[in-house]
Amino acid sequence: MRPAAALLALLVLAGHAGATGTADLGQGLGYLRVRAVDAAALRPAADGAAALVLDLRQATAAADAPADLAAVLAARSAAGAPLFVLVGPETPQSLAAVLAAPPTQVLTLGPAGARPEPRVIVQSDPDADRRAYDAYDRGTPLAELLSGRVEKERFDEATLVQEFRSGNPAPEPPPAPDPTAPPLAGAPAKAAPLTDRVLQRALHLHRALLALRR
Repeated sequence: MRPAAALLALLVLAGHAGATGTADLGQGLGYLRVRAVDAAALRPAADGAAALVLDLRQATAAADAPADLAAVLAARSAAGAPLFVLVGPETPQSLAAVLAAPPTQVLTLGPAGARPEPRVIVQSDPDADRRAYDAYDRGTPLAELLSGRVEKERFDEATLVQEFRSGNPAPEPPPAPDPTAPPLAGAPAKAAPLTDRVLQRALHLHRALLALRR
C-alpha cells in the first residue's frame, strides 16, 4: 500500500474509534465522545499525560456524573495537559455546573446557547452543530468533518496548456458566479460541506498552543 493510501486508511479508522474509545486527531491530541457520563466512560479522560478533546455536547448524566466529571477535571489539572471540553445546548445542567468554573488547563467550547456559556463561543448554528455531531455517528470520518474544504473551479497549469492548444493564447479564469443571481431553473441545490466547527476550533487551538511552545 502506498504511504498516502496507508495514511488515509489510518485516518478513516481513527475517525470511527470514538464509538468505543479515544480517536487520534494527530500531534498528541485525542478525541473522546461520551454519550452517557459515568466513571467508566470518563476513565480515558483521567489520564492527563496528553491533550484531549472531551465531547459532552449530547451526553446524558446520571446522579453520580457531576462528581465523576469533577474528579477527572481535578486529575487533569494536576497533570497539566490541556483539556478541550465541547458543550452545547443539550449538555445536562448538572454537568454545566461543574464546568462553570473549570481549572486553567480546561477550555470549554461550544455554539451560542451552550451551557455553561463556553469560554470560546464558536459561530455555528445549533442545528448545524447537531447535524455535524450526528454525521460522525452515521459513519462520516472525523478527517472529513474537520477538513473545512471549499469546492472551487480549477484553473491551473494543465488548464492553461489545454486552452493554449485550443487556440486561446491568453486564457483567463472564468468569472465568479453572481451571488445575487437567482438559481437556474432545474439546477440542483449544491449542499455546503458539513463541518464540525466546534471540534475544528478545538483542533486549531491545540495546534496554536503547539506552535507557541515551539
